[in-house]
Amino acid sequence: MSPRFDYPADWLCSTLRAVRDSARILALFLIALMPDPGVVNCGMIFADEFRLPDDRPVLDRDKLESCGLSVLESKHLILVTDAPLAEVQDLPVLADALFVELQRQLGSLKPDLNRRDFQLTGYVIGAKERFEEADVLPPESVVIRHGRHIGYQFWMNNQSSPYYRRHLLLHEFIHCFMMCEHGMADIPPLWYTEGIAECLATHELSEDIKSSRFGILPATLNGFEGWGRIAEIQTNMTELTNKPTQWQSLMSLECVRNPKDLNFASDLQYAQAWALVWLIRNHPELKPHFSPMSKARTRGEFRDVEKSVPAEVWQRLAVLWPLFLASLTEGFEVEHSFPPLNVAASKSPASEKLELQSGKEWQATGVLIKRGATVRLNCMGRYSVHNKPRPWISEPQGITIDYAYSRPLGEITAMLVAPGGSVCSGRIPIGREGSINAEVDSELWLQVNDSANSRSDNSGSASVEIRIQ
Repeated sequence: MSPRFDYPADWLCSTLRAVRDSARILALFLIALMPDPGVVNCGMIFADEFRLPDDRPVLDRDKLESCGLSVLESKHLILVTDAPLAEVQDLPVLADALFVELQRQLGSLKPDLNRRDFQLTGYVIGAKERFEEADVLPPESVVIRHGRHIGYQFWMNNQSSPYYRRHLLLHEFIHCFMMCEHGMADIPPLWYTEGIAECLATHELSEDIKSSRFGILPATLNGFEGWGRIAEIQTNMTELTNKPTQWQSLMSLECVRNPKDLNFASDLQYAQAWALVWLIRNHPELKPHFSPMSKARTRGEFRDVEKSVPAEVWQRLAVLWPLFLASLTEGFEVEHSFPPLNVAASKSPASEKLELQSGKEWQATGVLIKRGATVRLNCMGRYSVHNKPRPWISEPQGITIDYAYSRPLGEITAMLVAPGGSVCSGRIPIGREGSINAEVDSELWLQVNDSANSRSDNSGSASVEIRIQ
């Protein structure tokens, strides 16, 4: 049976591997016939045992200096820049710290054939003409919008934000790390390669640079100026919910995993890739299924992991995706704010009752509303939203002492999500009572209105009666 290729480049990658393997067999046969096989570089035959050769040109440091460029060097990064040294002097040390973390989280790199340490050359560019004069820019066909990488080198435009300057450098460093074994022709899909670079480049700088943390979710906007991934998602969630066609083509899990273009063209795509990778790496029910992705370097390895994830997990992830995006905020509380994975809506009862916890974010009702049906909700109870300086007691209509998502804090809120995640409703205020008409078959999800970064000090629950008419 012929293999099935699900990605456009799969056939080419498979063919190249077959040619490579056939060439090795032939080479071994010829070596066996040679009177002195020791003259053959056998390391090249067994290239899979090593990462790709270091392709960097030797730097003419005198010429660089004459062009107004400085060179800073650490074990894993040579940095060439025209930026003030005070702005960039810690970047090589930070790259070294990232390398240690990448080895831990993504797996150790294959050794260099000549036993050299892994090292990159990075260019942080202020005045482009200085780098042109020094003849260290990539070919003109390589457009540097923010940053670009080729082999063991990367180029990036200097950034006014200290955080984003570091972030962009780390992002390009990660690309080079992940592609130094198999090159650009055989890599995981774009959403993952960009998503994991964004995810692990998101960092918290420590006073001791070597102790900096990578792969974090920012707890606040302060100190992360220029990053903007969460703000990008929040803006588009507000604009595109209740617009089924645009949501499906721009925000659904399917469009994120299988974009129409082979290159990212918008900041939203980078934000979505980051959010998806962060979600599958941190959701306690998703991590066991997706953690092997971190060790995948080739498209084939990645596809094997994708295929190992049960179909029902992919289906539930498609439903969780809009719920997660609707809640995503700085300081997102992992323990309280992830929607549950294994609660599929499978019933359409005439009447259903449940307890809605104020300390949890989106909660599944298990109710599937058929297209054209109307669901009516009646809510009652008292519960606490925040407890400082004393508990704030709310009822289902909420309290106007504070607001979340432009609605009273503590108000009962609903959201409808189509079973495949292709359509979502956005937030629907319910309060003490309300009714919703389903335009498509939809799962019903509920929450007590609050931010996903402040659930931990809530307590109590509301009683909700659900009736489908």
